[in-house]
Amino acid sequence: MDTQRLEQLPMYVKKALHPDFVFLIQPNLIQHFPARNWQKSQYIQALNERLGSDYTLSTWNGYAIAISNKKACIAIIPKFEHL
Repeated sequence: MDTQRLEQLPMYVKKALHPDFVFLIQPNLIQHFPARNWQKSQYIQALNERLGSDYTLSTWNGYAIAISNKKACIAIIPKFEHL
């Protein structure tokens, strides 16, 4: 698992993690998109669109994370109970 990359995130990103957003961590880009009041199926659809269907779910620092097995991309899903 690529937790080393997550540990190296800038502090302003770690402070910005919020349950109403999903964060995409790529080698040269950090993005977030709104996920307010989403259902489980909406999270799965968004992860499939952005990471492809081949990803691994895990946790990191109390957050759910999805690590793409084919792309260099990790999604942080602060609203973890939906998984």
